[in-house]
Amino acid sequence: MEYKITIGYIGNILSDNSYKFQTRGTKPFCKMWMRELEEKVEALNIPRASEYIIKIEGHFTDQRRPDLANLHKVIGDAIKKGLLVDDKFFRFQDGQVKLGFIDPELEIIIEVRDGS
Repeated sequence: MEYKITIGYIGNILSDNSYKFQTRGTKPFCKMWMRELEEKVEALNIPRASEYIIKIEGHFTDQRRPDLANLHKVIGDAIKKGLLVDDKFFRFQDGQVKLGFIDPELEIIIEVRDGS
């Protein structure tokens, strides 16, 4: 079973390289975005499973787009809270990147494997 979430892409603040302060934790704007994703995941009532495949696709304005792999940590942490499942059960797959969109967004598909 697959569950699809669409959420706005707010820029490089979501990157592995930028989402945290050096000494004080996660940046507030990033925290707000993560909470929005967490709430979207909670609302789907996704069942428990032994594995989750997290597929990420991006719709961006132009070539100044992120490397989707750099978003895994932030996305994984938010989904982890929304599912109440340790992220060691997540497997990430980067999908297509499409250009030419006015409002950048991410499409996140959570595939449930071997439900328990």
